[in-house]
Amino acid sequence: MSRSLMLIMVSWLVINPPLSTPAFAQQQLPGWVNSQLPWQKAVVDHDGRLLAWYRPEKNQGYDKVVRLVWDFMEHKVPNDTRTGIGLKIYLINSVFDDQTLQGSNWQHNPASVYGQFVDSLLGWYPYSGDSEAIKVVRSMLDYQLAHGTTPADWNWPNVPYATSCDDDRDYGRCLRGTPNEFSGGIETDKLGELGIGYVLFYELTGDRKYLEAGIKSADALAKHIRPGDAEHTSWPFRVDAKSGEVINGEEYGGMIVAPVRLFDELIRLKAGDVESYRRALGAAWKWLLDYPMNARSKAWDKWSGYFEDVPKNAENTNQASPTMTAYYILARPDPATVDRSWPNHIGHILDWVRIKLGRGPYFGAWAIDEQGTPDGRGCCSRAGLASDSSRWGAINALYYEKTGDMDARENAFRSLNYATYFAASDGKVSCCGQGFVGQYWFDDGYGDYSRSFSWAMGAIPEFAPVAENHLLRSSSVVQKVVYEDHAIQYRTFDPEATEVLRLRFKPARISAGETALKERKDLEADGYTIQTLPGGDFIIRIRHSESGEIKISES
Repeated sequence: MSRSLMLIMVSWLVINPPLSTPAFAQQQLPGWVNSQLPWQKAVVDHDGRLLAWYRPEKNQGYDKVVRLVWDFMEHKVPNDTRTGIGLKIYLINSVFDDQTLQGSNWQHNPASVYGQFVDSLLGWYPYSGDSEAIKVVRSMLDYQLAHGTTPADWNWPNVPYATSCDDDRDYGRCLRGTPNEFSGGIETDKLGELGIGYVLFYELTGDRKYLEAGIKSADALAKHIRPGDAEHTSWPFRVDAKSGEVINGEEYGGMIVAPVRLFDELIRLKAGDVESYRRALGAAWKWLLDYPMNARSKAWDKWSGYFEDVPKNAENTNQASPTMTAYYILARPDPATVDRSWPNHIGHILDWVRIKLGRGPYFGAWAIDEQGTPDGRGCCSRAGLASDSSRWGAINALYYEKTGDMDARENAFRSLNYATYFAASDGKVSCCGQGFVGQYWFDDGYGDYSRSFSWAMGAIPEFAPVAENHLLRSSSVVQKVVYEDHAIQYRTFDPEATEVLRLRFKPARISAGETALKERKDLEADGYTIQTLPGGDFIIRIRHSESGEIKISES
């Protein structure tokens, strides 16, 4: 056997570890991946390339950190003890102290955090069956509706505030670029980010108050859409919601794809003013294609504005907006329906993020930092960020799924492995590594972090745990799931959907409602496919169109 062929086979075994552990070469090193991540000793493969720190031979690294995240959110986040309000810290602060677990930041960023947690929940609940997580996210959304929504008679009515001051009971103050005592400023992209969260939570629970909240955000966004240009995004970034005036001249900035996601889903549901949403979606998506995604534009790669605590600076670009734009494209069954040049656009986004904000590589794994200016000043850490490294890895995984690009698969595997090292065994997940002041953020270490592992395992089921049963992804929201030893039952919001599962048993019967589905070679029609993995597990892909009530049994 040639040396090159041997290396190819070793790499394949690392990414697709077999059930039996002796063939899986790994070694725990005596020190850390880097000095800012001193929670878990580095684990590498036969070639000295990074693996997840927890049981990589069983593919349990991603599972471990996501379980730590949700256990922490459900059981370890305390109530506030400093102000007498007695609320969970995540309702009144964006950061917690590493010793007391009490809030420790000057500003809270509820809208983006809660929207990210809905995405995280929609991956975690089908995977785990953990219904307690639904209660946590419901508490977030209900609190925002009660304490963080603009009045009905304002220029931007009934929409979520992006910020509050630390430990404030009511949201609306501490918007960057305004005096702390000023209340009423919003960030327009957060209407989309939390708006889509509201709508998807409606699809999970059936509670129409969340759908109505999403519709109100979409109505305001559709009313205020503008064509935009190289100096003006489709909406101003920061706005006085009462008067409609732009704050501090912030005409450019924000995650424009967040409102696009909201419009797209409401159009699909035929909910609200669909025609106005269709027009607004078309204008916003055209702006994205014509400006930040257009190499001939003066605004090419001008992905500026998003983070609530960052002052106005159009030269300061970030990776959150481009990677979430890539997610929107890749999450569609056929990306070409929204972007005919999607392979080039997403390939460029992945490369641009790595070149501009990549840190390392560490044992073959790229870390990704948050933001930076052309003079090389970046934020926030030599270690990169947990959320940004994992999200870049997840987008690589989705890109591999659509293209077969093996370099993207390798990048996904290594960066996701690297991202696990931000998690300590007690459930505290650092945003940026030791030495960063205020390192425990509910977005960077929890909501925005954990969803990426779900996205990646749905795209590449070989990354999911060995010899376990998990529903990894559905094209529809999964409303209910029940795991048994030799069977799984679940219900999707839409009767027509597709799912991906990794199972330790080979199904003998799969039904949708009362109809038994047939095993097929492809999913051109209703039915399912079975792919056998080297260690004896099975990847099951299901398509159904008449019923969302799915039953899978071994006998």
